[in-house]
Amino acid sequence: MHNQGKNLHIFQFSRSPSTNSSSESESESKSSKRKRHHKHRHHSSKSKKHSSCIVFFVIAFLLFSLSHSIRIPLTGDNWFITDNRSYFAQGQIPGTIHTILLAANQITEPYWDFNDINLRSLVYSSWTFTKNFSLTQDFLTSTQFILHFDQIDTVANITLNECFLGQTNSMFIPYTFNVIRSCLQLNNQLRIDFQSPIVYALNQAKAYNDSVPPDCTPDVQHGECHVQFIRKEPCSFSWDWGPAFAPIGIPGDLFLEGTNHTDIFIQLESVNVASYQSTSNKWQVDVLLSSNNDLFDCQLKFILENTSFIYDTSIRFDRNLSISLLIPDQDIQLWWPNGYGDQKLYKLSIYNQEQFIGSRTIGFRTVELIQHDYGSTINGTSFYFLVNYQSIFIKGSNWIPADAFQERVTDEQLERLLRSAQLANMNMLRIWGGGIYERNSFYEIADRLGIMLWHDFMFACSLYPIDDLFLKNVHDEVIYQVKRLQSHASIVLWAGNNENEAAVAQNWYDVSEEQMPKVKDDYRKLYVDIIMNSVKEVDKGNNRPFVTSSPSNGLETIKENYIAKDPGDPLYGDVHFYGYQNDSWDPTTYPITRFLSETGIQSLPSLDTWYQATNDTSNLNMNSSFLLHREHSQNQITAMIYHIQSNLPVPITNDSLKNFTQWIYLSQINQAMTLKSISDVCRVHSSVNMINPNTSQGHTMGLMYWQINDIWQAPTWSSIEYNLKWKMAHYYVKHMYEPVYPIVILTPYLANLTDKNARISFYVINNLLNETHGQLMCLVHTLNKFSVQLSIAYDVALDLTSMQHVADLSYTSLMKRTSCSNDNHCILHCSFDYNHQHYIDQTLFLTQPKNYQLYQPNLHIENIQQITSTDIVIRITATRPALFVWLDISANRSGYFSKNGFHMFEPIITVTFHSWVPITDFDRANFDLRISSLFDVTQP
Repeated sequence: MHNQGKNLHIFQFSRSPSTNSSSESESESKSSKRKRHHKHRHHSSKSKKHSSCIVFFVIAFLLFSLSHSIRIPLTGDNWFITDNRSYFAQGQIPGTIHTILLAANQITEPYWDFNDINLRSLVYSSWTFTKNFSLTQDFLTSTQFILHFDQIDTVANITLNECFLGQTNSMFIPYTFNVIRSCLQLNNQLRIDFQSPIVYALNQAKAYNDSVPPDCTPDVQHGECHVQFIRKEPCSFSWDWGPAFAPIGIPGDLFLEGTNHTDIFIQLESVNVASYQSTSNKWQVDVLLSSNNDLFDCQLKFILENTSFIYDTSIRFDRNLSISLLIPDQDIQLWWPNGYGDQKLYKLSIYNQEQFIGSRTIGFRTVELIQHDYGSTINGTSFYFLVNYQSIFIKGSNWIPADAFQERVTDEQLERLLRSAQLANMNMLRIWGGGIYERNSFYEIADRLGIMLWHDFMFACSLYPIDDLFLKNVHDEVIYQVKRLQSHASIVLWAGNNENEAAVAQNWYDVSEEQMPKVKDDYRKLYVDIIMNSVKEVDKGNNRPFVTSSPSNGLETIKENYIAKDPGDPLYGDVHFYGYQNDSWDPTTYPITRFLSETGIQSLPSLDTWYQATNDTSNLNMNSSFLLHREHSQNQITAMIYHIQSNLPVPITNDSLKNFTQWIYLSQINQAMTLKSISDVCRVHSSVNMINPNTSQGHTMGLMYWQINDIWQAPTWSSIEYNLKWKMAHYYVKHMYEPVYPIVILTPYLANLTDKNARISFYVINNLLNETHGQLMCLVHTLNKFSVQLSIAYDVALDLTSMQHVADLSYTSLMKRTSCSNDNHCILHCSFDYNHQHYIDQTLFLTQPKNYQLYQPNLHIENIQQITSTDIVIRITATRPALFVWLDISANRSGYFSKNGFHMFEPIITVTFHSWVPITDFDRANFDLRISSLFDVTQP
């Protein structure tokens, strides 16, 4: 967001900031300057002029009266773009060539049908963006001028009138260009000449003196080549879940600003809650200020709003100033991750001589990444997060860009996606390294919702060049992004890259034995010498750990000179695992790791989502060229069908569209059950007491499945579709991430009733920071009628953040107490009712669902009633048990159900639909709600 008019500060990030401070001041060392008030007057930036610091009061008074800046916004709809051949259009900035041409009706929707290929030629061309604008004589009386881009994508020459201002070559840093007065007129033209990012990357690769694999993406991705040679969103050249649009344009803000050289301006560069000093019970908050002016004196005031903390200091300012504030613990409340406490946030406001400089919103929390040895009998080290001195079991997912064109992403969409993570009991998302650094509002929402962020830098699945220009670009990128983001309490870890340590260690790209030492040296130069050390320049303290890669072995990777022999070792660090060749429901096929930061399986999005991409029903079948084109991972449709056939009945209907709809439904069941199986493995092994002394495996303290969101409409690993509809998997994630959670395990997996060694084990996990008690009730059901074959119950008392192994029962003995003569006759359904107010259930299939005799449940929506402006209560009845009951609502209703994909073991159940927006036109007769179950798949 930018302000318009006078009396505004300049934020310049184009130059590399110096880390050498001419003065440092800690608040405790200047006690005479510090004032403590329980009440203070609120300072509003709207009512104050910008501050200027100079030595003499009289001169200061004159300059405060005369100082001003005038900002001319250059966004809006009066831009023109052309490729100087086929296209000429007027359009909106922020925008890129695709969105501008779409709005001008010169192309169809980029996501429609095969347009990712049909429109590819657009990014093979160079493009010119021009804007004509007028300036007032008042503006032209300024003596200094800058042209500022928050973001430009990517390689361009900038010309104002006939003056060449400079070049851009990274979408990950802003650019500020000095403009001399003679370049400005009353009537002006700004011209931006963009190079094709595809051609630029190719030319950079050709000019480089070495091979940097991989050259291109796999053919199945329909992508482009050499993305590692351009500092641009890596997945914009395609990925195994996303298209290659490689946007060209200006997705961020830009403006022209005029100031006077006699004016003095201070910029707030960054704020960082660096550390907690337990000996003095004080928080060290580092503030970095900068100015383009020469040496001057100023009087600074720091106010932590809504607390009693105020600190004043008089200090000499010389370009850069770093000040460490020490804020007493009693002045603040802690910021906690979702599920562990409140997310208390504070605004730190900074003034000079009562004139507002800037502010940042901060939260106070400690973060440690604990990697300790277990002793001589257990191999490996731990890997878990300690937040506010409390161990946290990480429940999360991986985040990718929400659209190929960022200007189409609204803050409302980000709010709903992050709110969906919070509602699903998540406490962490990983900002994956093949995407983008998100906009400020994303991090503000994460702060507010308590979603911790594991934040990769934007390097993924590739080797990279290490020439001086590239490394300087990376250094500037890291410095800028860390300074921009480090005030956010939600960011708890920096990671240097995605999977590049593994790529080097396991030689993914078939590098020769002679070249491998250089490849390893280049890796360390980029991620250790440049990225890690750049982070340390500005993110000081001990409140945000750094790892060089994900996955990695953590401290063990460092011991092995930053490239471990096996970065996927389950006894160290974090692990990425995908086991497509195995039955994905079988929990024994998954590694028992210290921390599982990537895993998952694909599913298909709903029919409503497909209709956003095509209206040709011939595209909507499992063998269509369209579906295979959208599938960017080799043989994944085949693998999806294999996994479905392993566990579920397959459609038999001859109705093509109905058949495809049922495959969608089955794929979502398969994904949901796969994630549940993985989660149960991780959670049941989360206690240090669950370490297997023979294998040293166990103490799994985190799961982040791949992936929460989608970039377009396609078969992917997401649990939320591109149109923000929750897949069945997301409802299961909400369930499997409950803070108090029962787990029931049959060992061996799908054991035969005659196996006398088989057992059923019962566990209850408590992630709450308080003691919990309740009753675990388990019932054996049949599917032909609502009847209970057997019931068993246990009273369970749990300490805070603990797990209890409740019981082990002989499978054979248990089933003999029922009338279940075969494992396909019965299902075990358990529930834990705790603290007399919470209920969470768990279902154990004794065989694959495809083996059960399914009966017509006669599902019926008996009543629909609106109880609030956003909540609709739905009463469902059945005459027999039903598996994987699925509620679906028309695409024009955006929201989520209280539960979905559930099993009905009782004749009446109530579900609530929550709309993201108020429903003002509710009409029961026209409320398009559909219900189905697994039984429907068995019908023609």
